[in-house]
Amino acid sequence: MATTLMPVDPASSPQRVTRLIAISASLLPEEIITARRARRTRSWVIVVVLLVMCLLGAWFFRANQDTRAADAELTAATTEVTDLQRSQREYKDVVTVQNDTETLSKQLKAVMKNDLDWAALYSTLSGTAGASGLQLDGVNGTLKDASNKEDTNTLPSTSTAKTIGQVVVTGTGPDKEAVAAYVDTLARQTVVANPYVTAVNATDDGKVTFSLNVDITSAALCGRFGAKCTSRGGN
Repeated sequence: MATTLMPVDPASSPQRVTRLIAISASLLPEEIITARRARRTRSWVIVVVLLVMCLLGAWFFRANQDTRAADAELTAATTEVTDLQRSQREYKDVVTVQNDTETLSKQLKAVMKNDLDWAALYSTLSGTAGASGLQLDGVNGTLKDASNKEDTNTLPSTSTAKTIGQVVVTGTGPDKEAVAAYVDTLARQTVVANPYVTAVNATDDGKVTFSLNVDITSAALCGRFGAKCTSRGGN
């Protein structure tokens, strides 16, 4: 068999091959490309919908758990209230007495708001007298009528509190100086005001007897159903 050498075609030489430009083209129809894009978009939409459904399911489960817990707490509270109401009915008489006592106490406070504790007032007068070296023989007090108007002709008071009565105090002491000291001490008290001596007489044993008047102020109003009474004797 004979072989004949033919000259190399210049168009297919190695130098010619390296200068070829690579060209690619999509030969698929436009309908197929559009269908693939639609399938891809539909897949993502399905994934998102499934994710949202999972989140909604988790939220519904949590809300359902919270609702059940709240219902359980409400049931327990309702049961407790029912038990308390049942117990309250058992102690109805006691509760009624307590309510009546509270109502009566409020009424007494309203009625006795101007109550005067004479014991506390006497303690103040006698304690102050003892601090001055005096001994009281008598205390005679009177209260003003609440319906009477204030006397505008009275002298200026040593206290800014309203005058509600007057006390006449009698007693004995070592000398006039002790009586004067007693008057000065009374002038500094809050429950009384305007002390003034009406008589001082010497006795055979060298002592003196005295009599003085003093006004009772509204600061002396106190009692069980009003302000707490405090003794101010000796101050």
